[in-house]
Amino acid sequence: MSAQELRGDAQELRAEGLGVDAGGRALLDRIDLVATAGRSIALTGPSGAGKTLLLRALAGHLPLQRGRVVLNGAPLDGSSRFGLILQNHGLASGLTAEENIALPLQARGLDKDDIAARCVEALQAVDLGGAGRRLVDELSGGQRQRVGVARALAGRPDVLLADEPTTELDPGNRALVLSLLLDRSAQRIVLIAANDPEVTESCDEVVRLRDGRIDVSG
Repeated sequence: MSAQELRGDAQELRAEGLGVDAGGRALLDRIDLVATAGRSIALTGPSGAGKTLLLRALAGHLPLQRGRVVLNGAPLDGSSRFGLILQNHGLASGLTAEENIALPLQARGLDKDDIAARCVEALQAVDLGGAGRRLVDELSGGQRQRVGVARALAGRPDVLLADEPTTELDPGNRALVLSLLLDRSAQRIVLIAANDPEVTESCDEVVRLRDGRIDVSG
């Protein structure tokens, strides 16, 4: 999959005073964050710090009680292409790897030949070229994680948000996935929630969360 095929048009994703509440308490509070194309950000912090919630909020998947998220200076809308890689894969049981990748592309109304080509290219990119017709239930945890990465890349996202994308991968596949996510030539906005030192050291910037806020204690 070429850099041109993966390139998006977004230049800046910004969270301004972002807040998310549930059960009478703030799960995310006063989050100010700027992410720009071509510069990757690692979101770190202890379990429960709010890393996953922040990714979901940035993607527009959570209602905000405070603040806003803007892309290129405008509120999020249906034209913004987000690629979200979930920690638990998020794949549909009973479907093949190709079918899982194709579903969001079909929802966008893409031509079936384009969808087929994207599925092949994305699976080849994560070194699963021969696994497209296998049920995801038959794949290992690491293989399912790579299918999740392939699904996000096949959408050619403007913004790529990944939640612990390397947890179930061996060293070789960890390096492969990181190279795909952090490909500078793609000029995507990239945020990765991870406590994996290899991930944080590979990103351009590290943002630490604690108790739903950005930790500025150093």
